[in-house]
Amino acid sequence: MTKYKEWAELDIDSIEPVEVSPFDKKKVKQHVIRQGKRRKSPVWRNAAAAAIVLLGGSVMMGAAFPSVASQIPFMSDVMSYFQDDDKQYAHFDEFSTAIGLADTSNGTTVMIDNAVYDGTSIKVSYAIQTDQDVGQGLQGKAPYWFDVKEASGSGGDGVFLRQISDTRYVGVTTFTPHFEKGKDAPETVHVTWEPTAFENESGETVIEGDWSFEFSLGRIDGEMQLVNESTSKEGVTLLLQSVEKTDISTVLQFEQTIDKAVAKKWPDVSPIFEITDDLGNIYESGSGGGGVSYDAGMTYKWTTTIGTIDEKATKLIIQPTTILSLMYGKGHEELMMDPIEVQLNK
Repeated sequence: MTKYKEWAELDIDSIEPVEVSPFDKKKVKQHVIRQGKRRKSPVWRNAAAAAIVLLGGSVMMGAAFPSVASQIPFMSDVMSYFQDDDKQYAHFDEFSTAIGLADTSNGTTVMIDNAVYDGTSIKVSYAIQTDQDVGQGLQGKAPYWFDVKEASGSGGDGVFLRQISDTRYVGVTTFTPHFEKGKDAPETVHVTWEPTAFENESGETVIEGDWSFEFSLGRIDGEMQLVNESTSKEGVTLLLQSVEKTDISTVLQFEQTIDKAVAKKWPDVSPIFEITDDLGNIYESGSGGGGVSYDAGMTYKWTTTIGTIDEKATKLIIQPTTILSLMYGKGHEELMMDPIEVQLNK
C-alpha cells in the first residue's frame, strides 16, 4: 500500500491522542500530501519553504474574469500583507508577473494577484473575498492545489490564507514542480488551479464552489555557482551541489543519499536547514524544501529556495539537521550534521 493510500484510508477516529513536541507540530505543518498525474511516479517529499522569481513571463487567461480583479482594490497588492514577515518577499513585487485573474462562484471571489518562477520554484499570491465571515484562517481542501502541466508532481506549502477583514483573506504559496528525470527545467511553465472548497482552521468545509485558473510563467535568469561540498554522519550524506542567485531569490540544490541500514530502520529521512551568512543574517531556520527520489528513497534531490543574499556577505553557512522518522507519530530522531560553508562568488 502506498503512503498516500495509507493516509487516505486512515481511520481518524481510531487514533489515540498523544503528546507531540513542537518540532513534530512543525514537521506536520510543513508536510502536505500532493496528488500527481496518473502515471508511475517517483517518490515526492515536501519539507516547507522555498522562494521565487520571473521577468517577462506571459499571462494566459483561463476560465476566469480579469475585470473582476480590478474592481477589488485590496486584492491588487496581496504581497504587501507578507513583506514584513519574510525577507524572501522583499523584491517580489518588483520582479513578479501581474496575473490579475479572478473568478466568482457561490458568492465567493477567488483571485490570483502575482506569480514568479525561478526555474526551480513557483510562488503565487492570491486572495479571497467571501459573502460572510468564515473564521480567522482558510486552507485549500486537498487535493486541489496548484498544478504544473509540464511536471510529473510537485511539493510545497499547500494553500493557506490569513484573514485581513471579516470577509477578506490573502495567501502566498510556494511550490516546487518536479520534472522528468534527466530533463532540465523548462523556460516556461503552465500553471493551473481549480479549487472546489476551502476549510477553516478546524478542518470544516466552509466555502464551496467551482473556480478555474490558467496562466503561464517564464523563468528569470540566474547566476549559478557550483559548490559540490558534502557532509556525512551515521549513514546519511548531504551534498550541496550548487547555489543559484537571481534578482529575488537564491536556490540551493542538494542531493541526499542514505545507507541501506538507515533506509530499513527509518521510512522517512528528510533534512531541515538553518541558513545564515557571515554577517549574521538568517535566511532559513527549521525548514527544508521540495524533494524527489527515483530509487525508493535511497537518493533524494532536494531544493531549498531562500531570499536574496546580503550583497556584503562573503560566506553562506548551511547547518543541516536530518530528521529520521518512523512516520505517523511513531517517533523520530534528529541527526545534527556538520555545517557546509560556501565562499560566495562576487
